[in-house]
Amino acid sequence: MKKSDIKKQMITKELANYILENGLQSASLRNLARAANTSDRMLLHYFKDKDELLSEVLTFLSDELISIIESSRTERMPFNELVPFLSKTVKDPLIRPYLQLWLGFIGIASKKEEPYYSIARKICDGLYAFFKRAIYAEQEEDIEQLAAFALAAVEGMVLLDALGKDAEIEKALQGVRLLSK
Repeated sequence: MKKSDIKKQMITKELANYILENGLQSASLRNLARAANTSDRMLLHYFKDKDELLSEVLTFLSDELISIIESSRTERMPFNELVPFLSKTVKDPLIRPYLQLWLGFIGIASKKEEPYYSIARKICDGLYAFFKRAIYAEQEEDIEQLAAFALAAVEGMVLLDALGKDAEIEKALQGVRLLSK
């Protein structure tokens, strides 16, 4: 690996930490450069533009979140076990900053503003791929539908948690148990 690629990886990690702690609203080039101990001009040496920078940093954070979740799970689980398992991660202090960032990011992306919209869709595709790897189904052809359902259920729980709707999350989990009867 070239020295410039290694430096870019280091900068990406520093920028990811900054955005995770401070949110997207404070992600000006000047603030990001300061967080990476460099100049905004040097940032643009490693990244074509701010859009590419955000895409790489947010994708890095998404991959990091998926790695954290995958490390806590060792085998594929059926829908009625996977959704309750992942609902517990919503409250995990290690994971919560990622989810808070994701919710704020989705608010911007939902207006279909670029680059946020494209980045959010790419991250969502990565989450869907994670769910397809994580879910078990007796019939292999059911995995895609169950993974999409689990993704929608867990993302809904992330939203409910952000609003302090723990009772509704518990009712949703009871609904998951009803589906498995």
